[in-house]
Amino acid sequence: MSLIDWLRPACADYELEPVAVYRKCGDHGWPLVAQNEVELESKLESGGHFLALPKEPAALANILEVSLVDFLLHKIEALNDVNAARGTERGYPDIEISGERFGGGYHALDVKVARRAKSGRQTQSRITLYTGNTYFRYPTLQWPGTFRPFDDYDTHLDLIALYTLNLSEDASTTQWRPRETDKFSSARTRLRS
Repeated sequence: MSLIDWLRPACADYELEPVAVYRKCGDHGWPLVAQNEVELESKLESGGHFLALPKEPAALANILEVSLVDFLLHKIEALNDVNAARGTERGYPDIEISGERFGGGYHALDVKVARRAKSGRQTQSRITLYTGNTYFRYPTLQWPGTFRPFDDYDTHLDLIALYTLNLSEDASTTQWRPRETDKFSSARTRLRS
């Protein structure tokens, strides 16, 4: 199975987990006891621990990107014959994958998140593919913040997640309402020649 064939169903399992920014101080008695994650979320929210997720597109996209990378690293951990390493925040790729499960060699997975514009036909801001102006031009150089030179990867994949911001009148949190295209929008593969 190729990496991209594994990614499609893996991404279909993703559910948004970030619900708010956590504030340390709250307004409730201690200890705070909850029987499950739904009750815990309710108690933390009613206790004043939650600040709304940012609505600014780049800030929210960064939170969603970290959530997607964490989710995928967790899914990869459960596999045999595969290794994964998280990239740096400003480096490439977001996840480096290697091992026999996906044909050996090294695979670069870059995660990009963008908010849909109100029209629904384009994104509110452009999706930047960092590799375009640097790595493609100088494929044999190892840049700071990278695991290896661009040319050393057998495949390069971009996972592009698009989201729609839905706010209720009294929204205290930003809501993720995935549509089929949100689950796995696009992948670009560059096979090594």
